[in-house]
Amino acid sequence: MRKFTTRALLVAAALSASVSTLAASELNFWSWRQEDIAAYEKIIAAFEATHPDIKITYTAHEAKAYNTILTTALAGGSGPDIIHTRAYGSLEAISGAGYLEALDGQVDLSLLSADELLGTTLRADGRIYAVPFASQTVVVYYNKDIFDANNITVPETFEEFKAASTALKAAGITPLANGTADGWTVEIMSGAIMPNFYGSGFFGEVTSGATDFEDARYVGALEKMSELAEFMPTGFEGVDYATMKALFTSGAAAMFIGGSWEINGFRDAGINFEIMPGPAAEAGGERMVATWLDGGYGVNAASENKEDALEFIRFTATTPFAQMLTDELNNVAAVDGAMSSDATLSRVSSFHSAATPYIMLVAFRFDTPTGSTLLQSGLQELMTGAKTAAEVAADVSNGIKTAE
Repeated sequence: MRKFTTRALLVAAALSASVSTLAASELNFWSWRQEDIAAYEKIIAAFEATHPDIKITYTAHEAKAYNTILTTALAGGSGPDIIHTRAYGSLEAISGAGYLEALDGQVDLSLLSADELLGTTLRADGRIYAVPFASQTVVVYYNKDIFDANNITVPETFEEFKAASTALKAAGITPLANGTADGWTVEIMSGAIMPNFYGSGFFGEVTSGATDFEDARYVGALEKMSELAEFMPTGFEGVDYATMKALFTSGAAAMFIGGSWEINGFRDAGINFEIMPGPAAEAGGERMVATWLDGGYGVNAASENKEDALEFIRFTATTPFAQMLTDELNNVAAVDGAMSSDATLSRVSSFHSAATPYIMLVAFRFDTPTGSTLLQSGLQELMTGAKTAAEVAADVSNGIKTAE
């Protein structure tokens, strides 16, 4: 009898283990951040260690194609369980269509500020559809070795920035790695240069309708932007994002205007770099940095594993997750409580005392054509001399007013 009981218990235990294994929920997590695959796999492993019945597969799609791939899958009734969303207008495109699960009331969002949550809130119903993950900041990277070898003092004003660029060019060094082949990169470049000329009050005025993009302050900022064309690579209109990075990391170019997400890649490339905010319009003037919420983590409303997906989303709203994000990705986490030991990331955070919204992404990507589409096209024409600053400003202003 005892032998039979022992055997029965062993069989029952084996069956229980088998059922438990079969019951493990397998979730798909889609993103556009191919450069972060190793970091996310590490973060996911930490989550799975405390949630052994949930398994998550992280898939990173090509960044430019991501929105199309995602919306096509969602429209077809499929797509991932966990969605790395973009913010603002891009989030509205999928949350407004009913593809995302509303999170308020299901996830504790108390460690996130109202400004951060604004980027993942659908304006039509005021509900929150993703947990914000990180802010990004536009900065100027510079090669310290090149600056030192050419006795270049780190510039603080725009005129000093141009003087330093002139000296570098005379020494046979390309001052700026930036090109215009990829329109989004020249919009990023504008985020370092233009705010210090149109000023801190312009964003509030243009978003409230008190002024428009033909405002003299904005036109003047575009004119200053155009003055940097001579310091960009020869044939800059054909220089794409990958080439920009190669020029900077190889030491062929002394400076690179880009987002704070480049820190890890430049560090891995072995370049001795430092960062600074965009130059002030004049001595003692503001040195603002353009910032924005980069995106969030949401749940597919049609997921068959919705509760398990929500469990991971709850994890993303905690300080331990924010700390891992900070440590692994060198991002400024949206969730409060994370501390960075990285000096460069801490410097990025210090710039936020003079932050301004990255204007087109934050406020003018909700309609078609988007403000970014209009500005990117205009900047490409501005930098080559095909259009004047006033013409570009008029195109942007009129395009936004007639967007649908």
